[in-house]
Amino acid sequence: MIVSLAAVGCQEDHQEKHNRVSHEHSLSNQPSGQTLAMIDSVKAAQSKVDPMKVTVFLSNERAKMYKDRAASLDGLNKLNFLVMYGFEELKAGNTETAIQVFEQVLAMAAPMTIPGKEQTMLEMKKLLALSALRLGEQENCILNHTSASCIVPIEGDGQHTKTAGSEMALTLYQEILKESPDDLTSKVLLNIAAMTLGKYPDGVPASMQLPKGYFSSDVPFSKFPDIASSLQVDTRGLAGGVAVEDFDNDGLLDIIASSWGFNDQIQYFRNNGAGGFDDWTIRAGLKGVTGGLNIRHADYNNDGFVDILILRGAWFNDQGKIPNSLLKNNGDNTFTDVTLEAGLYTKRPTQNAVWADFDGDGWLDLFVGNESLPAGGIESNFPSELYHNQQDGTFREVSQQANLQINYFVKGSAGGDINNDGLPDLYISVMNGTNQLFLNVSDEKGIRFDNISGTSNTGEPWVSFPCWMFDFNNDGWLDIFVSAYSDGTEDLPGKILRAYGKKDDPFRPRLYVNNGNNTFTDVSIEMGLTEPAFTMGSNYGDLDNDGFPDFYLGTGEPNLKSIIPNKMYWNRDGKSFSDITYSGGFGNIQKGHGVGFGDMDGDGDQDFYVIMGGSFEGDVYQNLLFENPVGQDNKWIILRLEGVESNRRAIGARAEIEILEKGVTRKVMAMVSPGSSFGGNSLQLEMGLGKAEKITAAKIYWPLKNKAPQILEGLEVNHVYNIREGESPEPVPNSHIPFKKDQNEHHHH
Repeated sequence: MIVSLAAVGCQEDHQEKHNRVSHEHSLSNQPSGQTLAMIDSVKAAQSKVDPMKVTVFLSNERAKMYKDRAASLDGLNKLNFLVMYGFEELKAGNTETAIQVFEQVLAMAAPMTIPGKEQTMLEMKKLLALSALRLGEQENCILNHTSASCIVPIEGDGQHTKTAGSEMALTLYQEILKESPDDLTSKVLLNIAAMTLGKYPDGVPASMQLPKGYFSSDVPFSKFPDIASSLQVDTRGLAGGVAVEDFDNDGLLDIIASSWGFNDQIQYFRNNGAGGFDDWTIRAGLKGVTGGLNIRHADYNNDGFVDILILRGAWFNDQGKIPNSLLKNNGDNTFTDVTLEAGLYTKRPTQNAVWADFDGDGWLDLFVGNESLPAGGIESNFPSELYHNQQDGTFREVSQQANLQINYFVKGSAGGDINNDGLPDLYISVMNGTNQLFLNVSDEKGIRFDNISGTSNTGEPWVSFPCWMFDFNNDGWLDIFVSAYSDGTEDLPGKILRAYGKKDDPFRPRLYVNNGNNTFTDVSIEMGLTEPAFTMGSNYGDLDNDGFPDFYLGTGEPNLKSIIPNKMYWNRDGKSFSDITYSGGFGNIQKGHGVGFGDMDGDGDQDFYVIMGGSFEGDVYQNLLFENPVGQDNKWIILRLEGVESNRRAIGARAEIEILEKGVTRKVMAMVSPGSSFGGNSLQLEMGLGKAEKITAAKIYWPLKNKAPQILEGLEVNHVYNIREGESPEPVPNSHIPFKKDQNEHHHH
């Protein structure tokens, strides 16, 4: 990406440094020998995955098998295999082929005598309608993408110019609803098809319309534009993870993104200091490093440069024996895979992990939450792992000694100090089970945990996925957020419509407020979190710099019918949350995964990047970068912490800023953390300060047991500070470099 430079100021300084680094590194930096060896190991593990034993991937392979089988059969047997063939083609993204197959099946079945024929024909018609809807998405939202594509309510530039797919879907869904008027999922999908054609709501029969205001927010909010296409970071791919972080220590936030496909290249977008990003993937020695449903960033070896952990094998059960990768940041904008030498090479399915200094020795340890199904036998038995940092670049597995014997299907994990003793505790989100909370009681003998799940009141929801810890009400105690996932009993659009207006849906997120005594209270309903939110990727950030964290939920499940909006909730002074999904322009109906907040343009407010795309290899979508338009109405401060006794990037440290606002003092709290278990926020503390007239006091609680807080003097609003543990804050120039958006780039091909 070539971006014109401003002639003056800090942009020149950043570009000069960028050019120097560019000169130092070849444009085709080959991966190291260690990296190449791990690439081969990952490929070898992936090649052993049996396509007949996984349902969420490898549809192309299954489609070929079913097509060949159908060709050798006749009658009802042929029909059954054609249906399976068409469905796999649909999941693989070969939508026109799927439409042809389903039309062929309907024509073949019409004269046949089939048990339950009426229902069978109806289900086939639903598959055909879904295929038509998907064709409309592919031809418009993907191949003729605009920043308004797939944002509900779909209006203006988001409406389709190639209308055949949606028109076919509109006709079919009306036929389906005449036969089955209680089919709520088809009702939602009909209305979405009408939206794409500019026929919503008036072009929808009254009996088939959604409730008035269904896709609207009660609370106004600034519209956040998606500028990913204009900045050329709109990578098209599948579900994956993200890390928004300053990987080269130039003071600018970069982006590393993954996509879970076996051949999907991890990508490094380096902030070029001129309002955009350059694709640095090949130069960073990452060519051939692929896959990863999630990534987690941290400085594991205390060298001052942030490293990356890629997590693999999730959702594959006994087929998920694919190794993770630890990518060491070499400090020169290259990375080396050191998984083997670090002692982290295992083959267990996972997509969640926590970096935290569990024993307070100043070095980050690692918890990896694996997806175990003990009832499935030894082949599906994958206990979670706890690795103690040996301070020499290696780790030792210590889960048994630590009393952390976790053998669940773990989908999320979060670290944070719930009792303010300086030691990070651990929360585990379990799929189809009770969530677990472990209190850190480590001492000089080593890492040790007590399971307090039975008394903490943090066990719901039953079908859990992403989680995190944050202090949503600024009372000095970390609270817990955990969101629900689909249980597969009903397609999600219908499930959400069925719950509309209800206040106690079991699939609502849970917000647990910390009572200060190792117990929590579920306040989700009173805080306004009443609707179901089938969540995957997610994260929190402060959209309006009022000092209270808001949060974004990436929604969906692999099912192609799961066309539901991603959600955004605005924190109202720690007293309630308002759904601003539609007023803020956040309601993209494609699948949402890893989310990373960070001030990428240096203007003091948080932008955020979202990995989009589903699990089936044909369910691709462009990633999004939402630019924060809120501006300087509220004050802010950015703190870049450096541990000395603590771990170098100060993960787990907490800041307490007291401000004078409208004549009254109040505190704003924040913790150094990547945030959600399925997200990757910047590790610099980006804190909104509301209408602060001045900062009256400030403290840092470094992540060490029983360590007194560090008092900070002289902090001013709207400034950036480097803070080395035990030393005075050092102000650094704030580099506000506006995004250089191509105003003429309306469509992206």
